[in-house]
Amino acid sequence: MKAIASSVSAVLVIAVFAALAVVPQPSAASPPSAGSGSYVVTGAVVTGVRTAGGNTFVSETETVTATGTFVGTLVHDLVVIFRADGSLTFRGPGTFTGTVGGLSGTLEYTVEGQGSVVTGALHGSFAITRGTGDLAGVQGHVTIEGIAATGGTYTVQFK
Repeated sequence: MKAIASSVSAVLVIAVFAALAVVPQPSAASPPSAGSGSYVVTGAVVTGVRTAGGNTFVSETETVTATGTFVGTLVHDLVVIFRADGSLTFRGPGTFTGTVGGLSGTLEYTVEGQGSVVTGALHGSFAITRGTGDLAGVQGHVTIEGIAATGGTYTVQFK
């Protein structure tokens, strides 16, 4: 009788695990399909300056705090080219650390854009190329508008 009870117990345990295996599990959370917010430049460290052909090339590491859909810190290594006519362009890789729609992790991106030293206005975009943590697999496109070295607003579309 003891052997039969043990066999019945084993069958019940197997049946419970089998039933749990077919119960639908909640899907992984994903970021919203679109969003927006604001950003503030909180620091910049110039790492190099050179001139060539009437242009000034400044390498810098810029730190930005974002609120809205993105909540966290962005750090990017930029090359900013200042031209004699007062225009500027910028480009470089960066990393966001924080949350997106409540999901935490990091995002890697490349930012680029243009602006004016005369008006201070700038606009640009960045492509999100990789994520980690809850943001693994996240890709998207962010558009920024703002005032150089100060802050501004952004909109984002996730893929």
